[in-house]
Amino acid sequence: MKNFTWFISLLIFCVFSLLVNAQTGWVEQTNPLGVGDTAILGKVQFVSPTEGWVSGGVGDLLHTTDSGFSWTIVTPFPNDSVWCSSDPAVSMSWVNQTHGWKINSYGPEYGNSYGVVVHRTTDGGSTWQKKDISNSPGDFGFQIQFVDVNTGWLLYFNFTTQVATFLKTIDGGDNWLPFNGAGIFYFVDANNGWSYYGSGQSGSEPPYKILRTTNGGNDWTEQFTDNLLGSYNKIYFTDLNNGWIVGDNGKVLNTADGGANWNYITNSGINANERSKSVFFLDANTGWISSKDDQGHAFIKQTTDGGASWTTHGTFTGYGSIYSIYFYDAQNGWVTGFDPPSIYHYSGTTDNSDQINPVNEFELQQNYPNPFNPGTKIQYSINSSKFVSLKVYDVLGNEIATLVSEDKPAGSYEVDFTSSGLTSGVYFYQLKSGSNLETRKMILMK
Repeated sequence: MKNFTWFISLLIFCVFSLLVNAQTGWVEQTNPLGVGDTAILGKVQFVSPTEGWVSGGVGDLLHTTDSGFSWTIVTPFPNDSVWCSSDPAVSMSWVNQTHGWKINSYGPEYGNSYGVVVHRTTDGGSTWQKKDISNSPGDFGFQIQFVDVNTGWLLYFNFTTQVATFLKTIDGGDNWLPFNGAGIFYFVDANNGWSYYGSGQSGSEPPYKILRTTNGGNDWTEQFTDNLLGSYNKIYFTDLNNGWIVGDNGKVLNTADGGANWNYITNSGINANERSKSVFFLDANTGWISSKDDQGHAFIKQTTDGGASWTTHGTFTGYGSIYSIYFYDAQNGWVTGFDPPSIYHYSGTTDNSDQINPVNEFELQQNYPNPFNPGTKIQYSINSSKFVSLKVYDVLGNEIATLVSEDKPAGSYEVDFTSSGLTSGVYFYQLKSGSNLETRKMILMK
C-alpha cells in the first residue's frame, strides 16, 4: 500500500507540473534546504542572467550560477545561531556580482531573538565578514538595502519595546549611524527613497502613509494618506518617477510622478479578499504582482502597458504566498515562497501563449510523451548558427547524458532520449546556445 500511495502522489505531481509548465513556462526548481521551517525562502535576486541568490530562513543563502538549475547552500558562519525573516522579503541586498549583504537575528527562532548581525561579502560570496549591530534582547533584524557598494540602510525592531531602529552606512557597512526612518523603505539611489507604514492602532490599521525623502533619509515628506482597509506589503520603484505598492484586500497602487500622485489600480484581477506580497517591475511598463486565490493557490499577474491591462502570467499548484519576484529581463524570472518552500523559474515568451515559437526564436519545448517510458522526444529551436549543448541531469545536478554538443545552423531540431539504466523519478534537460539557456523537467515512470 505504501508503494501504491507513492505512485499516486507522483502521478498527481506529474500532472500538476505538466499543467504549470505547458501553460505558463514556469518550472519548479529544487530547494536544497528541503522542507519545513529551516527551508523557508525569502528574497530572490539575480546579479547576471545566470547567477543569483536567495535569502534563507536560518542565516544561510542559496546560490546558483546556472539560472537556478542547481542551487548550493551558502552558510557564512555555521557556528552562529541566527535566523532571518522571509516575509516580507527585504533581508538581502546585492548591488553587483561581488557585493552583497544579509541581515540576520541572533537566536533560535522567530520571536526569540537577542541581537542583530549583518553578513557581508565583497568577493561574490567566496568569503564573508560579519558586523554586530545589536546585542539587546528582543531586537531582530528586519530590512537591509544598498544602492551602491558604500550606501545602505537597515531596520531592526524590538519585540518587547515595540521600538524600531533605523541605521545608515556610507562605507559599505563598516560603520552605521542613525537616520530618521519612517517604516519599510525603498531607495533608488543614495538620496531618493520612499517608505510606508500604518499609523492606526497597532500599526496595521488605516490610515496608511507613504513618505518621500530626497536627502538619503535625513528628512521625510508625507505624500499620500490611504484610509481604505488593507495594509501595504511591498514597495518597488524602477526610477525616480515610476513606483508601485501592493498589499492586503487586493490593494495595488502606482505613481508616475515620484509619488506626488498615487492611483488605485482596480483592473489587475486581484480581488478585494486577496493579499499581494510581492511586486517587481523592469521599467515603467512591464511588471508583475503576485497574490493567491480563495483556495490558497498562488498566481502572478503581468502588465506590459504600465497597468492599463493585466494577464495571468503564472498559476501555481502550490499553496501559500509568493514572497519575492525577480526578473532579469522579460524572458527570465524567478519567484520564491509557497508552502512547502519553493523556487520557480520562468523562461520563454511573456505573452502566456503555449504556441510553438517560429524557427527564428530560441526555444526548448516540453518533451513528449511526459511522463515517459522508455523513450521520449525533445524538440528545440535556435535563432542563429551557434554551438549547442543539450544535456540531461538528475535532481541532484549530476549529468546523466549529453544529447547534443556541436555547432548547429539556425533551425528546429528533434532529439530522442531513452531511459536505459535509469530509475523512475524527476529529471531535467537543459539547452544552451550562446547566451541563451533554458531548462525543463521530465518524468520517467517505469
